[in-house]
Amino acid sequence: MKLMTTCEETSILLSENMDVSLSKRKRLLLMTHLMMCRKCKSVKRQLYALREIFFGLGDAASADEIKMPESSKARIKKILDNTDFKNL
Repeated sequence: MKLMTTCEETSILLSENMDVSLSKRKRLLLMTHLMMCRKCKSVKRQLYALREIFFGLGDAASADEIKMPESSKARIKKILDNTDFKNL
């Protein structure tokens, strides 16, 4: 049995863990890697923070709390009007 996952494998497990319950083996691999790797621990915090933000946006949008200022809309429209999308 593999005792340590790579950072890439851990990122996949982190993502998977957000959607489904991991097997005991996968949970153990994930926890072991996170105990040893500060970078992946930071990625985990960021993923969960983003998840909370996105879930909150749905609630805020349904409550009509998110409104873009007209000045921002105009600035974005101006940039889009001046962008040549053929060359992207």
